[in-house]
Amino acid sequence: MAIDVTIRPARPADVGPAVDLLRRQLDEHGIALGDDALERSVRALSERPELGRVLVATRDGAVAGVAVLSFLWTLEHGGPGAWLDELYVEPAQRRCGIGRRLTEAALEVAAAHGAVALDLEVEDGHEAAERLYRSMGFQRHRRVRWARRLDERRPAASSSAGAGRRPFASLDHLSLGVNDLARAKRFYDAALAPLGLVAHQQIPSEVGYGPPGEPPQEGYAFYIGFEDPAETRPVAPSAGYHVAFNAPSRQAVRDFHAAALGAGGRDRGAPGLRPRYHESYYGAFVIDPDGHHVEAVCHAPEE
Repeated sequence: MAIDVTIRPARPADVGPAVDLLRRQLDEHGIALGDDALERSVRALSERPELGRVLVATRDGAVAGVAVLSFLWTLEHGGPGAWLDELYVEPAQRRCGIGRRLTEAALEVAAAHGAVALDLEVEDGHEAAERLYRSMGFQRHRRVRWARRLDERRPAASSSAGAGRRPFASLDHLSLGVNDLARAKRFYDAALAPLGLVAHQQIPSEVGYGPPGEPPQEGYAFYIGFEDPAETRPVAPSAGYHVAFNAPSRQAVRDFHAAALGAGGRDRGAPGLRPRYHESYYGAFVIDPDGHHVEAVCHAPEE
């Protein structure tokens, strides 16, 4: 009998339940990872679709399973690949197809990303997992996985790199000048909430946006206002300049667009696919109260 299960990318509200399940998974396998480090890692990956996906299975409104997928490049498969890092289903929800559904979703996401293969590992004694993956066409690999932590080799100044939200490695943050900070804050508070970003004010004349919680040591990726009030002057938008935010799902893109228009923004492009970029590029575009061009984009397939 078919069960009513939804598989989708994790939303900000799903991070807590997903972390709880993954913590149980790691505990069962004897893998030590601090609670804070695990939550930071899950949250960072859920906000960086170019690096992978955190997929959740929901049943009756609750998260019943989670799969963590990372993208990579693999010589043995001859191109881009994907690694199914973790897959865990709530014990009471097992044997009803949730694990298979999560694996199928991971295969679809990997294929949409251009991966030529999906790799995973099964610990000795997990016969049910072996039967599942064998029935889905996976083959046992000849290699045994080895690993070494690199934390001790990382320079101290960059030890927290990647913990926050960063568009890509060479860009640390950007600041957007605005004419009315209170007005701009009302707009961005509303528009960025569906993307899991909230306001953090560290200095009086500037507001940063990032995930809820304590400010990361390296700060945030996006600010509005003027760090030095002496530099405040009228702001005009620059031709060709725009800011794009990662969205965890296509629904979040739609919510961003609706919230932005409701908070004083103007439409620049309704939510939808932009296949001229790539087949899964789903974005929405607005103009903020100061005339800046702002976008939210999701690179994942539809939930």
